[in-house]
Order: sequence, then C-alpha cells, then structure tokens
Amino acid sequence: MTDPTLSRPPAPAPDRPEALADAWPAARVMPLVGWMERNRFHPLLAALLVFVLAFVLFQAVIAPLVIGVGVVLDMMGSGQTTAPTPADIMEQLTSNLPLLMTANTVGQVVGFGLLAWAVARLHTSRAGEFLRVRRPDAAGLGLAALGWVALYPAVLWTGQLNASIPLPESVRVLEQTQVDLIEGLLLGNELNAFFLFVALALTPAICEELLFRGYLQRQVERGMGTVASIVLVGVLFGLYHLRLSQAIPLSLLGVYLGFVVWATGSLWAGVLVHLLNNGLAVAAAAAARQSPEVDLEAIEAAGVPWYFGVLGLLVVAVLARVMITRRLGIAGPEPDSRPVPVSPPSSVPLPT
Repeated sequence: MTDPTLSRPPAPAPDRPEALADAWPAARVMPLVGWMERNRFHPLLAALLVFVLAFVLFQAVIAPLVIGVGVVLDMMGSGQTTAPTPADIMEQLTSNLPLLMTANTVGQVVGFGLLAWAVARLHTSRAGEFLRVRRPDAAGLGLAALGWVALYPAVLWTGQLNASIPLPESVRVLEQTQVDLIEGLLLGNELNAFFLFVALALTPAICEELLFRGYLQRQVERGMGTVASIVLVGVLFGLYHLRLSQAIPLSLLGVYLGFVVWATGSLWAGVLVHLLNNGLAVAAAAAARQSPEVDLEAIEAAGVPWYFGVLGLLVVAVLARVMITRRLGIAGPEPDSRPVPVSPPSSVPLPT
C-alpha cells in the first residue's frame, strides 16, 4: 500500500514559506513574493522595525512637519516675516487646537495606516488579505461589540487600580498635561463634535488597527503563534500611548481588540470596537457641552466598584468562549498564518 504522505506536497521551508493561508473559508492564499520576503526578514524583526518606524514617523516627522507648516502659514497670514521661534511653536501647540488635531490626524493616516499598507505590500501582493481587511458577518460584529460593552467597566476599574500605582512625579506631571490637553479638546467650544469624532475616534480606529492588529499581529502570529500575537501586540498597544498610569486598561483593551480580530477573521471587528471605545468619550464630551450641569470630573471621581469590573471580566470570558466556538465551527481548528506551498499552475490543457 502506498504511503499517503508521499502524495502530499512537500512542506515549505519554515524560515521562508512560499505563501500564507488563513483558516477562514473565504480567505485567499497570500503568496509571499515581496521584497521583505525575498530578503528573508524574520517576521518578528520586521514587526519591530515597522513599529519603531511608525513611532518615529508619527511623533518626530509627520506631526511636527504639519505643525511647522501650520505655524509658518499662520505667521505669514499675520504679516510676520521672521522665522518662527520655539516660543511661537509652543504657543501654537497650546492655542491652535485645530492645527494640533490636524497634525495628529495626518500623522496617524500616513505614519500608521498608509505605512502598514505599504509594508504589507513588501510581503505580498495581497496586502488587504495580509492585514485581514475582510468583511465579517453581522453576528461576528455583534458579538465583538457586545463583548466591549461587558469589558468597558473592567477597563475603567483596572484604570483605577493602575492609577493607584506610585509613579515618579515627572511622569505624573507629563501625563496630567496630556489629560488636560485632551479634556480641553473635548470640552472646549473651538472644535465641533464631528471634527473631534473624525480626529479622535474614526481615524485612530482605522489607522491604529491597520498597524497593530493588521500588520504587527500578523507578523508576531507568524513568528510566535496566535496567543502570543494577541497578548504581546495588545500590551505593546497599551504602552505605545505613553501613559503609564493607564497602561493596564489600555493593554486589556488591546488584547481584546486582538482577540476579536482573530475570532472573527476580520480587522473590521477591531475597528468597530476601537471606534465604540473612542466614540463614547467624544459623545460624552458632546453631551457635557450641551448640558453644563453634567460634571464629568465628578463622574470620573466616583469610579467603578470592583464587583462591576470583575463581573465584566466574567461576562467577557463567557462571550469569548462563544466566539471561539463560533470560529471553530466556521474555520475549523487550523491556525491562521499557516505556511503553505504555492500551487503550481495546472498542466491540464484547457478545452478548446
């Protein structure tokens, strides 16, 4: 009897697979023919390089460039002909909120979203598939959103726990400056609610998900497996925001975002949850603007009881089990990002 394993195609070399395949039935095989694959970049090295590049582009290149151009245009409009001083730039940072939010938005679009797509093209011609830009079904989106509703009290509760951890005074002063700036954006009357929604909710939801859950999670998944990719990229997401007093809740949210993207097979589940989370803050601020009697600081100071936080985590665990079972029913037990050989063209002649 012939050994059935002999008829199987040979397994690709583990250090340079010919293609990637997800377990989802609708997923297409991704041929790894891009420049980074031809030059044998390890997935973890590629993820690290792209994360550092994205951080530098956003924080040190694109956003400062937009701010600089805005300052020059503003000074030209006012008739000033001398070069802007550091004091001029700092004044714009603290007073010109539309310019600041424009710089943040452009930085995220170019430094995160477009970068993730461009680098994915350096791995495969099917960048959208690589980044999991696929349409999930309504049930997958609904479960992801329902899980966020249950998770939100736990995020607030862990935030209270995180804030109680002692930090250096310099760190707390810096973070308080960030908080004051964000509250000024949300509660001030200089920017309308739609602009804030686009800048603080919609743009981060799309661009940050493309970078973190799209590119970085895919690469860590290739190098270390599913669980490690969800957890490590989630923690990296929490630390990226440079707020140590909120690193735990942000990491918890990041882990959940990674899980729902894996569980639904689509980046849009992460975008939806991210949009709900950020959009809630914008909506609350808009409500506070319309109702001066609403005291957001008093609401925040009231906190979330520990049992609400624990209950939320338990509900999320149950919903996560439902999502895992659902994924297994649709995609089976095979992991995503499996190395597979590229099928050669068929030698069977086409009918004439």
